[in-house]
Parts: sequence; structure tokens; C-alpha cells
Amino acid sequence: MAKKKLLIAAVLVGAFAALLLYLYASQLDDEKQALLANQQEVVKAARDIPAGSPLTRDRITTELVPQKFLPANPLLRQDIEIYLEMPVAENIKEGSMILTSDFAVAIEARTLSGRIPQGERAMSIPVDAISGISGLLRPGDRVDLLGTFPVGSKDDVIPEVGGNDSVGYVTMNLLQNVTLLAVGQEISDIAADNRQQRGAYSTVTMSLTPDESELLTIAQTRGKLQLLLRHRDDMETISVKRRTLREVLEQLDVLNTARVVRAAAPKGPKACAKGFRRGAGGECEPELEIFRGSKK
Repeated sequence: MAKKKLLIAAVLVGAFAALLLYLYASQLDDEKQALLANQQEVVKAARDIPAGSPLTRDRITTELVPQKFLPANPLLRQDIEIYLEMPVAENIKEGSMILTSDFAVAIEARTLSGRIPQGERAMSIPVDAISGISGLLRPGDRVDLLGTFPVGSKDDVIPEVGGNDSVGYVTMNLLQNVTLLAVGQEISDIAADNRQQRGAYSTVTMSLTPDESELLTIAQTRGKLQLLLRHRDDMETISVKRRTLREVLEQLDVLNTARVVRAAAPKGPKACAKGFRRGAGGECEPELEIFRGSKK
């Protein structure tokens, strides 16, 4: 009797297990059918696409991918015509899904307004061959701005030769580490056409906060501005000093001694600023992790 009960129990357990297996298999099949019924034809890279190169038909292929596994902004087959011949903003590896955000930087780079950081404004100032660094400035360069203004204080003026009216000037660092958005009408360091030869510019356009724009506007009405080009890796700022012509002449020996000491110091690459690292080409690059879909 006991054996019979065990046999019946074993049969029931087996049947129950078979039922569970059937239900699980049915559920998987339903999920599979649901995935296959809701697919999108997306665009993938048929081969490596370098940053800055245009999207062309020979560089792409399409593939059906279930909607559930798509990122937020895939490039769909029906939208290919919109993006053809448009340059990509970053390197895309063969087999990678192409995203609409891969073109965002390139689209924005076509206009000056797309390059202005949030909270800042674009402001142009006139430059000449001297204040404009001999026509060698490029979009993306960073500069400091010196302002020189006349002063009438008795302690700051130097008598002119021949007994003429005395004159005095004061120079100070008005703004530091300012990014050039445009040089003349160039907003990219890659010349788009031959309408403007490099070096032939009379204005530069900077990215400034509203307060900085007010400062620079007032400064232009009262004095002369001079741009100082920074090294591309130099992010440091210095304390602002006010120097008069009299002070400069009185400190010539100190300045020249400091230059001799600096020239004798060993040369080497300067450490990158916080948040940057030195890349393979020796340049300081932002420490960024780029995610494409679910992969870094």
C-alpha cells in the first residue's frame, strides 16, 4: 500500500513538473513572439566611420532589433535620408548601432549659437595685427585680456620730455582663460571654404558671462585692449595686478632677473588641470567615458 502511494505521488509530481515546464516554455514562446512582432529596422556601421567623416550608404547596413533592446535614440532606416552626408561627431566602430546623438555636435557646430555654453553670451571685439596676435588666432584658442587706461594721478604720471603735459597709464588683467568662439567669420578650426584666408580677420568673438560682457564694453570705451594667447593646456589663473607705467619702469631689473631665472629652469610638459589627462599625442584631454547604448 505504501509503495502504491509513493508511485501515485511520484506520478503527480512528475505531471506537475511537466505542466510547469510546459507553461514556462509557452511563456518564453509568447515573449519571443512579442519581441519579434515589435521590431525596428535600425542603422548600423558596416565599417569603421571616423569622426568628422560624412555618413554614406556604403558605410552603413540595417538590422531588425526588438524595440525592447533599443537605446533611446537609434537612427532608424526610415530616417536615413535626413542624416546622409552629415558628418559624425565621434568615431563609430564597425557593427555599432548609429545613434542620432552621434550627429548632435556636428549639427550644433554649424552655427555660432550652438557653440555658446549655457549661461554665457557671444561678444565680438575689434582687433588689429598687434592685439590679434599677428593673425595667428584660431577658434577654440583661449586668451587673457589686458586693458590699458590713461590715469591722471600725480603719483602715476611721468613728465614728458621738453616739459610737455605729463602722462600716465595703468595696465591690468581684465579677464583670463577666455575661449574664442570665432575668429573673423570662422567658427571652426577647419576652413569650410576659401571665402576668408586665414589671418585676414579684424574681429574675434568670445564666450563671456553677461557681467564679463559689461566689463569689456566699458573697458573698450576708456582704453586699449590686448589679447594674450595661452598654451592650450594652461588652465591656471593668476591674481589680478594693477601696474602703472611708473611701476613698470621702476621694476625693470626685477622683471628681467625673473626672466633669466625662468629661462634657466628645466623645461618639461606642464601637468594637466584637474579633470584632464595627457593623451597619446601629448595634449591634455578631458577624462570622459563615452557610452554608446549599454557599452562604454
